[in-house]
Amino acid sequence: MAPPPAGAKPACKSDEEERSACTRTRNTACQCKPGAFRNDNSTEMCRKCSTGCPRGMVKVKDCTPWSDIECVHNESGNGHEVWVILSVTLVIAVVLLAAVLIFCWCIGSGCGGNPKCMNRVFLWCWGLLRGPGAEDNAHNMILNHGDSLSTFTSEQQMESQEPADLTGVTVQSPGEAQCLLGPAKAEGSPRSRLLVPANGADPTETMMLFFDNFADIVPFNSWDQLMRQLDLTNNEIHMVRADTAGPGDALYAMLMKWVNKTGQDASIHTLLDALERMGERHAKERIQDLLVDSGKFIYLEDGTGSAVSLE
Repeated sequence: MAPPPAGAKPACKSDEEERSACTRTRNTACQCKPGAFRNDNSTEMCRKCSTGCPRGMVKVKDCTPWSDIECVHNESGNGHEVWVILSVTLVIAVVLLAAVLIFCWCIGSGCGGNPKCMNRVFLWCWGLLRGPGAEDNAHNMILNHGDSLSTFTSEQQMESQEPADLTGVTVQSPGEAQCLLGPAKAEGSPRSRLLVPANGADPTETMMLFFDNFADIVPFNSWDQLMRQLDLTNNEIHMVRADTAGPGDALYAMLMKWVNKTGQDASIHTLLDALERMGERHAKERIQDLLVDSGKFIYLEDGTGSAVSLE
């Protein structure tokens, strides 16, 4: 092996190791041993690498012969991702809100400035903005006020027409209109008839057979209000909930409490009337359909005393 050139750098220091051997054109290259480093701030001697990061920081880079370990604050690793998620969520919420407002504005434009019509539109839109929990309420508002919205729109259009546009239109007196509407009103709808148990069964016991099904029909956030409509006190409601094993059984237990408290006066019509007063018309109609479809209840014709099944 050829001798090293004159002026060759001596062997590496005790805290160094050889990175490359000496040649005719290059001195021996040394670097700090594993676990130590030397950088611009410490060019003469090797320094031990840090064993860990300070509190609140995490290591992102290991120690090398030329640099110590690198640490960053713990939040910096995922802060950007959280910010992106929040930003996207906010944008989606704003877009949905704008879509609902534009949709409601389009509906409200058909009211022609009528305050009653506008109030119904506002209530319906508020049900949409409240989210999934108000889905049944919004549906009820559509059922209750959908025809009214169309009526108000038609009235506004009729009022805006010139007298010449009404040529050939026969105007009826209030008496004539009442005469024409009388027979249709007398017929009534199936939902206005009384529900009675089939085959003369006990009405209270037959109603109790469906208490489990009512929990799937009446919105969860309306259970306590329904019980207050049925004259249960807040203390009785809280006690029943506390004694119930799971939240899904709460309505069943509260309805049983109502029956035990009220006795034979606890009827299906009392319950349906309470739902009507609350504005839960959709839930009321679903319960009526369930009872009749089961064959356990039938409708009693008004004024005839005879019962009919709508199956």
